[in-house]
Amino acid sequence: MPKVPIVYKSTHRIKFSELDPYGHVNTGNYATYYVDHRMEGLRDHAGWDLKTLGTLPFMVWVRRIEIDFLRPARGDQEITITSFVREFRGSDALIECTMTDSAGKDVSRCLMIVAHVDKETNRATDWPPDIMALFLEKTPEPGAVWRGRRDPGVAGDGEISRMAGRQG
Repeated sequence: MPKVPIVYKSTHRIKFSELDPYGHVNTGNYATYYVDHRMEGLRDHAGWDLKTLGTLPFMVWVRRIEIDFLRPARGDQEITITSFVREFRGSDALIECTMTDSAGKDVSRCLMIVAHVDKETNRATDWPPDIMALFLEKTPEPGAVWRGRRDPGVAGDGEISRMAGRQG
């Protein structure tokens, strides 16, 4: 059975100070939303708050962020951001993010590439298996019910499967 990624989810209400003169979210704020969302997820799911991050023997470094702007987000609008690690490639974690409006329509998508960097050498190193495991659901026993579903790896079997299946 394939490993199912843990999906982080957060909401944000767009503030006046985040808008451009046209009443849309300023382009530069999207990267902030996505990075803050991931950092909140690390705190809530892995226990890596800012204090803990400073004590880890490695750093997580956003190497690249690609953002697709699909429709405008506006002031006072509530957005939801979800993300998950799509795959690990050596020192890189490819993180897929989606921003939706309250109707569930995609507003923006993002691919964030985050490197695992050894603090001693300041060099990118492969993600260790025990750290990679923090981003994946524990595999249930065969035949067990997984969060109310029989097989989380089957397409159409819920939000996680839908997002995990978009690997392109």
